[in-house]
Amino acid sequence: MTSRSTHYGDLASIGRVAAVFLIVVVATLSYLWQHAHMVSLGYQVEAQRTALGKLSHHRAELLLEVASLSALPRIERIAREQLGMEPPRPAQLVRVVFPPSQPDEAAAPVMLASRSLP
Repeated sequence: MTSRSTHYGDLASIGRVAAVFLIVVVATLSYLWQHAHMVSLGYQVEAQRTALGKLSHHRAELLLEVASLSALPRIERIAREQLGMEPPRPAQLVRVVFPPSQPDEAAAPVMLASRSLP
């Protein structure tokens, strides 16, 4: 019977070694996966930072373009040259005075409106 108990003892010892080996392999693979995932996330973060930089630069260019396109001298030049517009003559101006909505208001707002000529 000693041979059987020795046999079972050898199997138990092999089982423990196999279990420890399996735990080490799983831990190592887990660590390697985690490391690879962190490297991948690092690359993604850098790609997003690069994209953010490009978008910020593009936004600055667009704001500059909006400012140049909405400049009053440019709009006046286009209105005169391309649309044939001219400043209103004094006879075309109408003064509109709004009565105060409450008696304690000191001054009523004044607005100029243009009137179409026949």
